[in-house]
Amino acid sequence: MRLRGEGKRVVIADDAPEVVDLMTIVLEQRGYEVISFNNGRDAWTRIPEIQPHAVLLDILMPGMDGLEVCSSIKADPELAKTPVILMTSVTAGSEIADGLWKIGTDADAFFSKPFNPLEIAAHVDRFIFGTEIPPELNRGGGGGAAARVEPI
Repeated sequence: MRLRGEGKRVVIADDAPEVVDLMTIVLEQRGYEVISFNNGRDAWTRIPEIQPHAVLLDILMPGMDGLEVCSSIKADPELAKTPVILMTSVTAGSEIADGLWKIGTDADAFFSKPFNPLEIAAHVDRFIFGTEIPPELNRGGGGGAAARVEPI
């Protein structure tokens, strides 16, 4: 049986190994090839070579943070259309989270941790394949996560 994500690459950059492990499991179950990094600098160094179909970035990482990686992706003509999902441990709805969202407006989606990993995977599917997001997974349904998902 062919899985939807087969042949599609997703890069994850997060300095929290548990987040990388969880998202890797969920995305690989959908057939995606996942390439992970524990910091933004290593991710950005390899992203042009990998040519991912989507990128998940923690905002607050040592060295090169997720906002810098996102800006670099969106500024590169060969990568600019790559969907980028930002993730942060900053509390959803706080002034800091709102500020980070405004700064990171080049991103295609923004999630505050803790998030529902199935919701993020559903957004990856939507960005890559144009599929609908099930209502129970949209905007943090059931998982208590807060998300801002706005098209660019």
